[in-house]
Amino acid sequence: MRDLPEIKELLDELDHQPADALEDQYLDFKEWNTRSISDAVSLVIEMAICMVNGGGGTVVFGVNDKAVGRDRAILGVPPEIDINRLKKAVYDSTDPKLTPVFQELVVPEGTGRLIIMQIFPGLPPYTDTQGRGKIRVGKDCQPLTGTLRRRVMVETGETDFTAIPLEGPVNTYLSPSAMEKD
Repeated sequence: MRDLPEIKELLDELDHQPADALEDQYLDFKEWNTRSISDAVSLVIEMAICMVNGGGGTVVFGVNDKAVGRDRAILGVPPEIDINRLKKAVYDSTDPKLTPVFQELVVPEGTGRLIIMQIFPGLPPYTDTQGRGKIRVGKDCQPLTGTLRRRVMVETGETDFTAIPLEGPVNTYLSPSAMEKD
């Protein structure tokens, strides 16, 4: 997950290289579709599903990932786009339900505003309400086909993403009353 200071640093790199060169498994830059709000919202939903199935990550909306130079790459997101409506759209259109964190980043270029979407890891597979899914593999979102879906389900089978390995004796993590014998 990239925080706002890290994203600001990465935006400075756009003077020297395209955003595509900065992308990885957990970071993607997307241009906002100004022609159709519904297409733009569909992209937000698609990216939320893709990122959660790939282990979570950050999507920066409003950046042309092929252009070099901040002025050419940072196009922005229109001011009328409400991040609360985006959150509701993702929640309403995903199964199981996803609740991404959206943040606004003010920039001097383009519309003056980027939208950052943080997707925390979950227990995949996630799909849209029609059963379609994508998964992040490297820098790409690939269709979550039967083969990939089976692989994800096998890999996550009984996995508990909240579990962490414990160091030291187990009894140091238990309360004294749990250690009492009946």
